[in-house]
Amino acid sequence: MKALTLTAVTLAASLAIPAQAAQANMTAAMEQSLIATCKASLTDSKYRFNKTMKVFRVNPYRVLDKLVCNGQDIATFAENHGAPNNAEYIRDRYLPGQVTIQDIAMTSNRLEVWFEQ
Repeated sequence: MKALTLTAVTLAASLAIPAQAAQANMTAAMEQSLIATCKASLTDSKYRFNKTMKVFRVNPYRVLDKLVCNGQDIATFAENHGAPNNAEYIRDRYLPGQVTIQDIAMTSNRLEVWFEQ
């Protein structure tokens, strides 16, 4: 019984470490590029948004569905801050018809950044 409890605790601890490591491994350069992407979404200019992603080499198909700007996904963030054109562009171009199946026992791997405007 004692060995079973020890095994269960060890297993639970090993599953919790990767979730914390994903957030801890964000470099300063990565954080700056994500903040720049969030700020570019507020400009309501598709050109500036795409140019920012190109300058910082952000792959929108890999990043935008996981990016959280001040607690909101990037499209909602842009829409709530007066950039409806960029919000629509992001939803139509990079997040079309996504169906996700999420294991509720596994923690989320979102890339979350907070900044002052």
